[in-house]
Amino acid sequence: MKGGYVLVMELEKGQEISVGSLGRSYFPAGFYAYCGSALAGFKARLNRHLTKNKKPKWHIDYLLNEAEIRWIILCQTEKRLECLLSQALGGELTYIPDFGCSDCHCKSHLFFSTDKDSLVETITASITKLGLSPQSYPAGSLMPAHVSSQA
Repeated sequence: MKGGYVLVMELEKGQEISVGSLGRSYFPAGFYAYCGSALAGFKARLNRHLTKNKKPKWHIDYLLNEAEIRWIILCQTEKRLECLLSQALGGELTYIPDFGCSDCHCKSHLFFSTDKDSLVETITASITKLGLSPQSYPAGSLMPAHVSSQA
């Protein structure tokens, strides 16, 4: 299974985090949503995100060293979804400038909210408006085996 995904993470305390080429930035406590694509399949990509103590490669790896994934939203599609979804969410949510989008023209692929439920609702509604069907999983749940072997 392949397509787009959104990681919903919680950062329990506000802190400065060094994010590779972006440098150090302050991230307030709250919930963050990161939009990504896994066109080679969800399993490898999500397993990487769920793995602790990995060598940071992408912007999201630096944040995941401090934040916990609480919710995962998947959307099966052949299209690169992260830019479409990021553009839709940019008008709805607070975004972290330049995060996760060094290879495109988006303002960001990372969004912030103090309320997890409203964040998940906004993401789900945005995916549905794109004509796609989101599948949501709490991060500790048993996702289908073809998606992740660690959840």
